Amino acid sequence: GSKEVIDMMVAIWGKEYVSVHCEITAFKYRMRLGHKPGQTSAKELLKAHWYEKKAKELRKELWKLNY
Repeated sequence: GSKEVIDMMVAIWGKEYVSVHCEITAFKYRMRLGHKPGQTSAKELLKAHWYEKKAKELRKELWKLNY
């Protein structure tokens, strides 16, 4: 479809749960940095950064809704 998977996840589980998922996923990419065959450290780090940025974005949106 035309919707991003992360946006579908937010629609199903909400911003709070998806932000936690993003933080956990970023942690996973950082922990395996340089250890996964076929993945460069740079690529893994970019993925970690993307998930960290998305978690921050979702938390900021939650904060705006609550205050």
